[in-house]
Amino acid sequence: MILTNERSKDNEDVGVLFHALIRYVELNAEKLDRSLVSVGYGNLLDLANTAAESLALHCFDQGEDWDGVVWFERLEDSSNEGLAASLLNRMTDITTVVQKWLRTFS
Repeated sequence: MILTNERSKDNEDVGVLFHALIRYVELNAEKLDRSLVSVGYGNLLDLANTAAESLALHCFDQGEDWDGVVWFERLEDSSNEGLAASLLNRMTDITTVVQKWLRTFS
């Protein structure tokens, strides 16, 4: 999605979201009461992959207004309002979290 205006994930989507998840865990380990090692890199990679896939399926078509930089910035957000925080804090159905996060932009 970052590289094209298509409803399909690409490695860039997964990589950026994976990095945001890592940064969020590092910055909030105390609040989460878990270290990056205890969360696990493999678990975060799986989470990033599944979330990117769900995001590609549920995003809205922006037509000529597509801007991969905007999607990059949205996915790389490691603040408490970012997708990474939502995915790690709620530990619920990924599709539900992604859909709720996407609605914040409409």
